[in-house]
Amino acid sequence: MARPSMSVKVTSKNLTQEEIKVRQETEDMLRGLADKLKPPTYLNKNQKKIFKYIVNELKASEVLGNLDVYILSSCATALDRLQVIETMINDEPEKLLDRALMSSKDKYTKDFHRAMTELSLSPAARAKLGNINLNKQQEQDDPLLKALADDDNGEE
Repeated sequence: MARPSMSVKVTSKNLTQEEIKVRQETEDMLRGLADKLKPPTYLNKNQKKIFKYIVNELKASEVLGNLDVYILSSCATALDRLQVIETMINDEPEKLLDRALMSSKDKYTKDFHRAMTELSLSPAARAKLGNINLNKQQEQDDPLLKALADDDNGEE
């Protein structure tokens, strides 16, 4: 199965400046605004808290848009329900033998992991994002690259 495409902001592919510019403009247009990243009213209090926590933690990455409300809601719901199930199991360990409960736990775990993948929240994804951001910062600070970029801009 092919890996999902990554935002140009976080990809490690070697792209030309023109390719980066075109992809960035396209992604920004498709992502839309990020001014309505609020939890839907149907989420319970804890799910809203989880939703807001994820949004706040990802704010700096600027990868979320208003359309991500749905995957964020799914993630918050799955995580909240997993917490409820784990509390039930901790209170009554014999619930580990309850097939319906364990089936629900499996379902919400899969939902949660799918959402984590979509939002690039796994430790490996965060490490990759951190490395990419570090490399981009080093490129921005490189005087030779700055001089070359200024030279390219002067020719147009």
